[in-house]
Amino acid sequence: MRSILIACIAATSVAAFADEAVRKPLMTAWGEKVTAANAWREYPRPQMVRANWTNLNGEWDYAVTSVTNTPGRPEKWDGKILVPFCIESALSGVGRLLEPDQFLWYTRTIECDPKPGERILLHFGGVDFRTMVFIGHNEVTDVPHEGGQNPFTVDITDYVKPGANELTVCVWDPTEDFVNSRGKQSFKPKGCFYTRVSGIWQTVWMETVPERHIERYEVVTDIDAGTATLDFRLAGRGDSLVQVSVDGVGEFSGNGKVTVKMPKGFKLWSPQSPALYTFTATCSGDTVKGYFGMRKFEKRKDSKGILRFFLNNEPCFVMGTLDQGWWPDGLLTPPSEEAMAYDIKVLRDCGFNTLRKHIKVEPLRYYYLCDTMGILVIQDLPSGDGNASDPMRVEVVKRYGLQRLEQKEMMDALQAVPSIVMWNPYNEGWTQPGEFLTHSMLDFTRRYDRTRLVNGPSGSWDWEGGHLLPKGWKWENRVWTQHKPAGVCEAADTVDLHLYRGPDMFAVNDRRISFLGEFGGLGHAVPGHLWNETKDGKGNWGYGGTDDTKTREGLEKTYLGLMDKVGDLAEKGLGGAIYTQTTDVEIEINGLLTYDRKVLKYNPAVLKAAHERIAAKVR
Repeated sequence: MRSILIACIAATSVAAFADEAVRKPLMTAWGEKVTAANAWREYPRPQMVRANWTNLNGEWDYAVTSVTNTPGRPEKWDGKILVPFCIESALSGVGRLLEPDQFLWYTRTIECDPKPGERILLHFGGVDFRTMVFIGHNEVTDVPHEGGQNPFTVDITDYVKPGANELTVCVWDPTEDFVNSRGKQSFKPKGCFYTRVSGIWQTVWMETVPERHIERYEVVTDIDAGTATLDFRLAGRGDSLVQVSVDGVGEFSGNGKVTVKMPKGFKLWSPQSPALYTFTATCSGDTVKGYFGMRKFEKRKDSKGILRFFLNNEPCFVMGTLDQGWWPDGLLTPPSEEAMAYDIKVLRDCGFNTLRKHIKVEPLRYYYLCDTMGILVIQDLPSGDGNASDPMRVEVVKRYGLQRLEQKEMMDALQAVPSIVMWNPYNEGWTQPGEFLTHSMLDFTRRYDRTRLVNGPSGSWDWEGGHLLPKGWKWENRVWTQHKPAGVCEAADTVDLHLYRGPDMFAVNDRRISFLGEFGGLGHAVPGHLWNETKDGKGNWGYGGTDDTKTREGLEKTYLGLMDKVGDLAEKGLGGAIYTQTTDVEIEINGLLTYDRKVLKYNPAVLKAAHERIAAKVR
């Protein structure tokens, strides 16, 4: 019955997103199976697992009220919404657009059992954009949380009573305005901008912890010394001794920071062999389970003196896709863990060793899949304002504080993920605030996390040095700069070109790796699997055009031609290339897969062979 309901809602809501389109609901195979009983039941934080937790996903009551004349908490509710799917999505069971002058309210009953010496934590994986949380009448958010894509936690211990408690969440989402983390959302979806996402869109859950407990931990691995250092961040007063038992390795302890000495012949993490070490950590009665991977990712000159990416002391050509992480039925929320795993498996089957997570922070279980399935991740900071024509605009500078905060929160949340090897704070000039603040962001990112490289700025304004104009080139939204003097900081590790179709590269230099951050975008429509199924067949597009890619044969031939050129560039010193993209998204038809993931447009064995030929040229 729920599947029928979702289909009916999707038909109504999808029609509202494109006035001229004639559509039927576009659903994934996983979305068709979603129910209130099975929606996102997995433990949401695989790197810090506790036994005592409660999943709050499922049907909540919801209401939409006016921002300007709402006297307080709604007395009447509009209906049921399926958390963790956003209100605009088909899978939410609502499928309506939220306006900037509206509040979105959620409520449900939670059962609590507060005890002396324990704290009850309420976790939100992602809520877009400003969130206020109430237990009964009392607001438990000292300051409303702002930011659409980073997880946050509220301690509700002092507000709950034994038994049933009323939990209410109030969300305001202006989408475009001053919001930095809107990513690809738009009031008027077109081109590479998509349907907006409002409210709760990741798992909501509770857990009980001791007063003195582990908040998170950071990992620094040294494969040359054979050590992994786990730095535990502790909350509450008490003992700081942390005891760690690493499966198959041994027992270790330390005062907040624990150094694990790995045995001779320990396994390295790589896409070819994604070996992970699991552990149990205990502090003052708090016990968490986690894991780490022994890997090193750096820039280094190869035997020919060319600066390249190195993984575990070996040259590594980064061959990946631009991965948007959008879904026709859940929008930013994947319909299930199996759905996320399928996308990653397709990339591995096609011979990609990398994905660039584009303008989105995924649920933490996604990164666990990247870790266990073996794929490198370049992680973008979700940004706002796709207008990159003037990086000196005052309104862009106004957003810089929130931008820095969201970059820090993202790095804190994802620091222990071994598959993430490079941060990408800026994409094509979006919300990029001029030379001084751009450098400050890049330099902060590099200093704050020395275990990873820093990309870019990706595809646009770049003042860091070594961004040299090839002969005969003219390019809008670029700053062409010589290297800074010796000893003067160049905060980025790559000089990043975007070129459709491409490929091409910036000249090799001795301070930053030449990187092709986006290229390709070959368009190919598969009727019956389109977000925009119009009567005349028009209204869909690809960055790289569609003239010679209308047939499967033409698409594959053109793609292989691009890969031959990438191979030539790799021999000349190109460090890596990111093809656009993993899947179609709304009216974009650039994907290896259709938007509903029901058709793979290429023969994976053919693509894998082409990518292996490129990788072999830099070994």
